[in-house]
Amino acid sequence: MAIAGTKLKTGDLKLRLFFVFLLFGAVVDGIGFAAYKANEIWKIHGYLLALYLVYEAFFFLWIASFNFEPGIRSRIRNRIGVVFILLFLTKFYFDFFEGNILYSSILQTSILIVISFIMGFSLLRMAEQRDDILSYPWFWILAGIFLYSFGTFFIDALLYSQIIDRIWYTRNIINIIQYGFFVVGLLLLPRSPRP
Repeated sequence: MAIAGTKLKTGDLKLRLFFVFLLFGAVVDGIGFAAYKANEIWKIHGYLLALYLVYEAFFFLWIASFNFEPGIRSRIRNRIGVVFILLFLTKFYFDFFEGNILYSSILQTSILIVISFIMGFSLLRMAEQRDDILSYPWFWILAGIFLYSFGTFFIDALLYSQIIDRIWYTRNIINIIQYGFFVVGLLLLPRSPRP
């Protein structure tokens, strides 16, 4: 997050929203960790987590669609955006009114699958457009998002199974690798000009 913060002066809208994504995620995770350590469930964490998941999904959709042609980009954003809204409304209904977290988990897994699919196509499109893909910062950032979305939807699908306690650590490993990809991408961004 510190690396992203130092790049903000020269950053475009994508970088600024990426920084918001990282900062928002750190706040939500910090509150969740504090609630865990206090052995309490804080309602504010649930609401912040719900808002974060919405921001995350739409941010990922928005950032992945930059590699598509403008006509396709707007269709993808509009159609998948509507699907996300419907999925989130249904998820929130199950989370906050029904209290059925199994259905909520299935919906969250569906969102991760859609994000994985869009990110995968975005990365393929990026590979078609660029010869220097490994030195392109956004390749690393999008590849990290793809790895996280693709790797964790399998784990999230098993959230309420008997084996989840034995495999949950892999979700943390995937998350750490994702942040490694983010660091590489942020380090490849151009330095800010000196005043």
